[in-house]
Amino acid sequence: MPLYRLPDEPHPGSLAQLAVRPFWPLLGVMLGGAWLSWPWFVVNGFAVGSPTRKRELALAACGFAGTIALVTLILRVDQMYDLSRATANFALLAITVWKLAISYSLFAHQSRSFGLYEYYGGKVKNGVAVVLVAFFLEPRLVGSIPGVFWQLVLR
Repeated sequence: MPLYRLPDEPHPGSLAQLAVRPFWPLLGVMLGGAWLSWPWFVVNGFAVGSPTRKRELALAACGFAGTIALVTLILRVDQMYDLSRATANFALLAITVWKLAISYSLFAHQSRSFGLYEYYGGKVKNGVAVVLVAFFLEPRLVGSIPGVFWQLVLR
């Protein structure tokens, strides 16, 4: 007799010991940046065996691609039209909104299967240490990258 399985039941993998609540990578984008948050969401999706992990991976890749496109567009427009500081800051806000939208979408996708993972006894780590370390190291790590382009993409 075959085992009954829920279609969206998580199948934890070998990375299960790294599983954290999706809240921590979401907070990671706010305090550390996309360089921390989006790969962390992807690893966490594989750790909990999320049935949407491929979609989460594609969403994170689209997040980086979209950020690169937005940064390129804003920097080109700034070169062509010499934007005022206020206008440039307003344009840069689009990058922040994009990153938060992608991060919240990743959070929403992962939260559904994470609840089942936890319900069926999955072990969960606390991600506060990673977020705090990233918060204090981010200015040195990302700030040391030459050029504003990659700093805007990774922050």
